Amino acid sequence: MTSLADVYEDNVGEVDDLRRFYLGVALFAAGALLTVVGILVGGTDLLGAVGVGVYDARKVAGLLGGLGVPAVLVGVFTVLPASKRIRAAAAIGASLCVLGVALFWYAYPTYWVTGPQERTGLTLLVAAVYSFGVFASIGCLFSAVVTFKTRNDPGGTVTMEVTREGETRVVEVPVEHAEQAAHGGVGMFGADPDGSVETQTNGAGSGPDSSAGGASGSPNTASRASPGASSPGLGGGGTTTSDGGASTRDIRSPMDGYDDGEVLQSGAGRREKSLADRYCGNCQHFEYVRTNHGMQPYCGADGEVMDDMEACQQWEPNN
Repeated sequence: MTSLADVYEDNVGEVDDLRRFYLGVALFAAGALLTVVGILVGGTDLLGAVGVGVYDARKVAGLLGGLGVPAVLVGVFTVLPASKRIRAAAAIGASLCVLGVALFWYAYPTYWVTGPQERTGLTLLVAAVYSFGVFASIGCLFSAVVTFKTRNDPGGTVTMEVTREGETRVVEVPVEHAEQAAHGGVGMFGADPDGSVETQTNGAGSGPDSSAGGASGSPNTASRASPGASSPGLGGGGTTTSDGGASTRDIRSPMDGYDDGEVLQSGAGRREKSLADRYCGNCQHFEYVRTNHGMQPYCGADGEVMDDMEACQQWEPNN
């Protein structure tokens, strides 16, 4: 069975002091029990069986119920994280409740409105003191709950839990970045993707009318003139390969009709070619985190959620 501390940590947060936590739970349970017993004593003839009169039974019921309500509130304040000022105000409210119960014990039934002597001098005073104490305690409880929610979900930020190799940490990200990630994507939308990574739609040499010389602006290319590469248009016996096209009819060779095309070199040029794979999906800083908008891509280097997969200067391979 799950312990109370585990339930508290799952719904409120980590327990700072376990003794204070169990003290608050005990006060809450005792207050609830006193209130229920007070209702039973005042609403039934439970004490009449042992010779207790009606007025004395109501007096005991008022004492039990009157002490049960502030005990419940104090138990909640003991468990709930709150500032010292709010705790002090709640303690004052609970003290006023206890003062009201003491006044009731003194005034009932002699100075009560329904008493045998019809003296109403302290009825209004007792009700006013006790009600003010209860309202003050509830107001402090409301303030503590509001500030606690604000502290755990502050305006303008999104709280995320990042889990990495068994270690969990909480990251607060500005809400504008979260909104961009919520409405953006990590894929390629439209016919004209942006970014520095060349694709079939934004490459310098893409398109049916583009020439092989148009790709000379790329630093990762060198002369295509190699001993084993030739095209049918040049009369060579080798075959031409391509990295795109839906069918063999769509495959076009940039060497057709040209003798000064460009290809990637081997060795260092092959390493330069791997730079085209520099996107956040294979970066060691990349991971998915759970936010208020669901699972979002997260950059550990910049410490924020992402709106695209374009690699940054801190990109490092995840292998």
